[in-house]
Order: sequence, then structure tokens, then C-alpha cells
Amino acid sequence: MHTSYAGQNALPGPRPMPLLGVRGNLIPFIRNPIGYMGSLHRNYGEIVSLARRTTEYVFVFAPEYNQQVLSNTSLFYNLDPSSSPLRIPPNSALSRLFAGLTQINGARHTQQRQLMMPAFQKKRMEAYYDDVVAVTERRLGGWRVGQQHDLFQEMRELTLSIAVKVFVGLDPDQGGDAMCRLLEQWISLVFSLSAMALPFNLPGLSYHRLTALSEELEGLLRSLIKRKRASGVGQNDVLSTLMQVHDEDNNRLTDDELIGQTNFLFMAGHATTASALTWTLFLLAQHPSVMNDVLDECAGKLHGDAPTIGQLDELSLLDSVIKESMRLLPPVLWWGRISTAPFSIGPYELPEGTRMIHSAYITHRIAELYPQPNKFLPERWRTARPGPYEYVPFSAGPRGCLGATFAMIEMKVVLAAILQRYRVTLPPDSKIDFGGMMLSAPKSGMPIQLNPPGRHQDMSRVRGNISSMVDLN
Repeated sequence: MHTSYAGQNALPGPRPMPLLGVRGNLIPFIRNPIGYMGSLHRNYGEIVSLARRTTEYVFVFAPEYNQQVLSNTSLFYNLDPSSSPLRIPPNSALSRLFAGLTQINGARHTQQRQLMMPAFQKKRMEAYYDDVVAVTERRLGGWRVGQQHDLFQEMRELTLSIAVKVFVGLDPDQGGDAMCRLLEQWISLVFSLSAMALPFNLPGLSYHRLTALSEELEGLLRSLIKRKRASGVGQNDVLSTLMQVHDEDNNRLTDDELIGQTNFLFMAGHATTASALTWTLFLLAQHPSVMNDVLDECAGKLHGDAPTIGQLDELSLLDSVIKESMRLLPPVLWWGRISTAPFSIGPYELPEGTRMIHSAYITHRIAELYPQPNKFLPERWRTARPGPYEYVPFSAGPRGCLGATFAMIEMKVVLAAILQRYRVTLPPDSKIDFGGMMLSAPKSGMPIQLNPPGRHQDMSRVRGNISSMVDLN
């Protein structure tokens, strides 16, 4: 049967902004991506242009289109240094740090992903496990009942400490704290609007600071690789594994590639996990009956101890809670690909160079897939079996998250440790605004109170836009 395709001029979408044109429509999207994408979906359907009759940015809001964009990695490339909104000079420290799996394509991506896979096999997870537990125990050892914390900042610092220990093998007293501070500064700048908007290497500008930090971070990673190679002692961290792996043709990762891939792991495995942990604890604090059920499960299986790696699969409710949290408030709100050739999608023919944007947040709120989509219902996962392109907190397809299993292990360890020690609540009338340009985060942090552990039925009412995204009644 012959299919008739519409030209790009038929693409629906809002009018281009006066004077600024299609790029002017990026302004409300950047300010409020969730609100803007939700409006596009409601008003224009499943395939929508950022500005009608243009193809620079096209949004897709259905699993079948997620599959088309995510499964064909030769037709749809990830944004790389040449197409990134951040200016990345060739042969610079920034370009080498910005050359991980997320930012490379084609045969180079396939080869390097294959070389990295041994570091994330099940037997390697067991080697990393004790470090995840030890870093978590050390961090929580500084918490006390009665204290108030910014939960999001605490989770950022904890997950970064875990990443530094597991990925490069550094303890706090062996340079781990210094690397954590450097990485936190670098990551905050590389995703900052100021560095993207004013990409000039001039004193006083964010981009100048990013350039200097890039050189410092690259130097630190390069010296770490040199020390590991000189010691000749096998270690259980990811970097040590990556230094040893090779393919059947004896191809290995070069030092430049090791730097790019290690830094990519810091970016991918830190902020996203911190976001998921923060929102999961928030949702539990606002749903005391679910919190009590999770506590009962932990008490019955763990008796106050850290779970062994074998016990993680027994914590079925905790697993469902994490899955439901990442459905409702996914760490990555949207992601983009760019077409390498003309293509058809739905009823439209679109050209090479079209930037395709898909959203886990929108997909996870399709009522036909997830009834009562704004409700936190971990019990739905007793029977829910969504397809790989219907539930995408870790993306999907050939470029799905390599560290998804590690991230789930880390979250279960951290949550089990916190929930068995403290009852986490929010101060009354806290303002919680859901935000983030690409990675979800509470806009002004997440204030929490640490209470004695135990079952409770209380919850604190909160203000802010979170109540428009999650049904807290």
C-alpha cells in the first residue's frame, strides 16, 4: 500500500516569535521545558515543530516515534561537539573532556561502547558494591536526628563521592574530595546558560572559567592514568578496568579516550542519580503509607543492615518505588538527536539536519499507558510491563544507558540506608518548584528534617509548582 507523505510545510506548531523567528521560540522552551512541551503536545499532537512550517526543531511525543528516533543510530546522531549549543574548540581540554559516549557517533561510538561494556558487567558490579556501601555509610555517618539539610545538595555530594570512588578509585583522603569539588564546578559550568550564551575566553566570563577548569580537570585525570599505569597494581575501579580492556583486534582506549569516557561517566552517573534519589525521597515523604510499607520491607529483609548485593532483588517494593519515581519525575526531561539524511516520520517528510526532541516526561504521562498518570502509584508495577520505548528513564535502543544497572544498585543502597536510619520529612509549607533545563531538579533545593526512624502517618503540605505535576491529595 502506498503511503502519502506531507511536506515539511505541513508541520503543525506555534507561530514563530516576531523578529526573532524560530529561535525566539526557544526562549519559552528553555525557561520552562516541561510546561512548553506539555502545551505543544496538547495543542498540536504527537509530531510538532518548535515553530510551524520549520524543521530546525521537531518534537515527538509517542512511543512509536521514540522508537524510530532512538533505534536508528545511523540516521539520528547524538549532538556532538560540532552541533552542541556550547562552543567547543577543537583540540582543547574541553573537547577531550566532552568526548564521551554521549557526544560521539557512528563506528567510533560502537567501538568505544563495546570496549566499555566489560566495566559494567554483573561480576564487576559485585566488585564496586562494597565501595558504594562504604561511601554511603561514611556520608550518612555525619547526619544526626534533628538536623535540617538541603536533600538535593546532599544527594549531589553523595553520588559524586560514590562516582569518584567507583569510577577512578579515589578515597576522600587520597584526593577524592578535591576531585569532587573540581568536578562539581566543571559540571555546573558546562551546562550553564551563561557559558553557552557568551562563549568567549575573556576574564570574568563563565566560559573563561570553564576553559581553565577543563585544563585543570584534564591534567588531574591524565596524571591519575599515569600513576595507575606506573603502579601496575590491579584495582577495582572502572578506570582501571577500562585501561586493561581490548577488542579482538587488540584495540584499546587511548589516554585521550579514557579521559573523555571517564568524564562522561561522572556527568552521566552523578546528577541524574542525585535527581532520582531526591525526588524518590520527596515522594515517599508525601506518601506516608507507601513509606511505611517500604520500611516494613526493609525491616523484614535487612534488620537495619545494608543490603547484600544478593538481597537487592528481594526488595521488590523499593524497586517499584524507584521505577514509579522515575516515571513521574524522570531525571532527564528531554533529549535531542539530529538527522544525518532526509527521512519520513508519521505523515511527514523531513530534511537532513532536523533536530528531533523526545521526552521521557511526556511519554510517561500518556494516560493510555499509565492510568492516573499524575499519581504516585508504585503498585502499578506489580502488573505494568511497558515496552522499551514507553518507559525511558534510561533512554532505550542501542544507545541506552550503559550504567543503568549500576544506577539502580546505587539508589537501592542509598535509600535503604537512609530509610532505616531516619524519617525524612519536609518542613511545613516548604516551596518545592520542579525545574531544570534538561536535567530535573528542585529549583531552590529540597529542605528536609531528619526525624527518628519509625512508622508515621504525618506529611507536610508543600507549596510550589510540584503540585501541578504530582497529585499529592
